[in-house]
Amino acid sequence: MTAAARHALGRLYLITDQRAAGDRDLDDVVEAALAAVPAGAMLIQLRARDLGAGDLLALARRLRAITARRGALLLVNDRLDVALAAGADGVHLPERGLDVAAVRAVAGPDFLVGVSRHSAGDAAAAARAGADLIVCGPVWPTPSKPGAVPLGVEALAEAAAGVAAGVAPGRSARLFALGGVDTPARARAARAAGAHGVASIRALCAAEDPGAAAASMFAAVADAS
Repeated sequence: MTAAARHALGRLYLITDQRAAGDRDLDDVVEAALAAVPAGAMLIQLRARDLGAGDLLALARRLRAITARRGALLLVNDRLDVALAAGADGVHLPERGLDVAAVRAVAGPDFLVGVSRHSAGDAAAAARAGADLIVCGPVWPTPSKPGAVPLGVEALAEAAAGVAAGVAPGRSARLFALGGVDTPARARAARAAGAHGVASIRALCAAEDPGAAAASMFAAVADAS
């Protein structure tokens, strides 16, 4: 992935979840969502923790074909080996996963590295460590994490400011709000707080019409640009 592409990350970040998708194939959900927004507007993170390495790689390669055709970036959750084997654009690291430097040593400087963080201070630290994408949340209550205390919009704004101030030299970190971002109004609020974009699981994967949901959320974050 080129440095120019890294600086032009989309505003929507779809994180796959088979349980949210129900009996629909993730391929179809991703295809429908991407078809409803402009090329480059959305990133896809493949998260399928229940799949073994072989099945995960097969799914990653199918999603790589869809994202390449639709002009979208693909990251694979946690599994750097699968991301590299599938030709993905990057990997998304959980909070207790590999560190950014370890990934860079293997994958090189142009490989996207995303991370999950749950506080403003940790988000800023991830930017200083060289992460390209920082997914921060939950911002609002979410059924995905029923016991988590929401950060709120003020903490999101603090995280956005910290990321902007602490970004590593020569890199461009982007903050995405996650958790309860299930309406266009909340998407606009997250952007107004300084987030580059919004990350969604259920709002897109569980939507009756993923394409319509993606179009609605994209309109919200684009209006806030």
